[in-house]
Amino acid sequence: MGRIGQAIARRSLGFDMQVLYHNRSRLAPELEARANNARYVSKEELLQQADHVVLVLPYSKDTHHTIAAPELALMKPTATLTNIARGGIVDDAALIAALREGRIAAAGVDVFENEPSFKPEFLDLGNVVLTPHIASASTPTRLAMANCAADNLIAALSGQRPPNLLNPDVAAR
Repeated sequence: MGRIGQAIARRSLGFDMQVLYHNRSRLAPELEARANNARYVSKEELLQQADHVVLVLPYSKDTHHTIAAPELALMKPTATLTNIARGGIVDDAALIAALREGRIAAAGVDVFENEPSFKPEFLDLGNVVLTPHIASASTPTRLAMANCAADNLIAALSGQRPPNLLNPDVAAR
């Protein structure tokens, strides 16, 4: 329930939705109120009660397969799962099995485990929407990305430290 999760929760007001959330830590009461009176619950309770589960969390070794077969088994057969976060958070093979067997109703996926590869079995399913992860595909964002890349290139070619250097240990050599 970070910045993006809170923005999604605020938008749910227009759909008269009750918002449940699970997070590493609970939000302050005033933030819960701003996020459509969101209610903090355990991960298990969220999966058992939610009609729509939206994943918005970073990928790490700790979040790998946050949603796998045991978690999918907790969900309602009428529930949907939407992963707009990162590939690897969902066990794609377990999701495909749950969708194929009707254990959950549908899924929306724009990130895949082991990208750029993805499991072709997704293409056989009629209850999944697959899209590319294109949240950044706006003209202003792409222009800013191009300018950032150019600024890094100019700095590097000028013998300066690139402003967005990700591997300083390598640059030192």
